[in-house]
Amino acid sequence: MYKVLLVDDEPGILDAERRAIEKRTEGFTVEAQAYTVTRAIEIIEACRPEVILTDICMPGRSGIELIQYISGLENYMPACIAVSGYADFNYVHDAFMHGAYDYLLKPVEPDKIAELFGRISCLLASTREPGDKKLPPAKVSGQELVSSIEKHVRNHLSEDNSIIRMCSRFMISQPYLSKIFKKYKGCTYNEFVMNVRMEEARRLLENGDYLIGEVAQALGYADQFYFSKVFKTMTGCTPREYRARFLKV
Repeated sequence: MYKVLLVDDEPGILDAERRAIEKRTEGFTVEAQAYTVTRAIEIIEACRPEVILTDICMPGRSGIELIQYISGLENYMPACIAVSGYADFNYVHDAFMHGAYDYLLKPVEPDKIAELFGRISCLLASTREPGDKKLPPAKVSGQELVSSIEKHVRNHLSEDNSIIRMCSRFMISQPYLSKIFKKYKGCTYNEFVMNVRMEEARRLLENGDYLIGEVAQALGYADQFYFSKVFKTMTGCTPREYRARFLKV
């Protein structure tokens, strides 16, 4: 069974998440619940849960800080899920920048939990390799590794390019991946993926032959609404507005 940690300062939200996981998923068990980031870190150090659902806006330390803390741990790559309200979208964006696997909107819908945990189950099954320390290949330099990862991302934009998947594919740790991208690209891995997606989004939108939903799908976004929000955050306008402005020129 994969262990799940729920983090939220609202007991009602925790109860709803726990019930949804217990009733709508298989192979997962809610190992613990925490009302604060400080308590969540204590639980993480003690039992290393494979999945963490964390609220973003909480009193004291935020869910963003928790995800950032987790991203710096050696040999530990849980699937972190940011849980947020619509008004917190910019925080969700920050969560992805620090390595969140996905997000859920409040109130959490059981169907969304079932779909998300189905994907997480496949991801964890493919990345769990007992005894593997995720060390970088001995004869591959950091720059060569960055080039290989960049090529893979650009050629597979519609696929799962989460930091968890990439570390598993290239047999490296998350801190090492972050280190080499900072050194050779001047940004985090997640920032790189976001920039590549936005670059391709602009190209497809300028083409004019694709629906917004088709553009989102080509970039690996299952949710067209989320893609539009990300695009607006990164460019200052919606995909529809961007296309209209380009076609007027």
